[in-house]
Amino acid sequence: MRSWRRNRETGLEAELRASRPEPSREFVHQLEARVRQDGRARRGSFRVAFVASTAVGMLLALSSVGGLGYAATGAGNAVAKAKRIVYKHGVTQVHKSAARAQYRPKVKKCPKGMKRVKGTNRCKKVKRTRGVRFGKPPFTG
Repeated sequence: MRSWRRNRETGLEAELRASRPEPSREFVHQLEARVRQDGRARRGSFRVAFVASTAVGMLLALSSVGGLGYAATGAGNAVAKAKRIVYKHGVTQVHKSAARAQYRPKVKKCPKGMKRVKGTNRCKKVKRTRGVRFGKPPFTG
């Protein structure tokens, strides 16, 4: 017997090991041949049947409590996260920031009678209407 102290075998232990009975060679060969013949045919079909029945049982158990939908949702979310991580994003451009406001190009004011063209640095002349000036309607309270 082996112990945690790594002692060598004692005299009694060595004597018992030396005198233990051993099976005959003929018996060992017969047993080996019988196991090889019977084991190959049964073992493969039994394994397949066992795995199939276990898988069907698990699917039935999960479907009865809604676990299949939960698992499908979890798998879908995992795929979406993986796509988001792997996807190569372009350069993000910040349109409104303190730096842009501070360092934007200086815009010249348009002279009187002109207004700025949207999105450019140009001014155009404003057409004045002639006639009655429209104001706010009177307060009727």
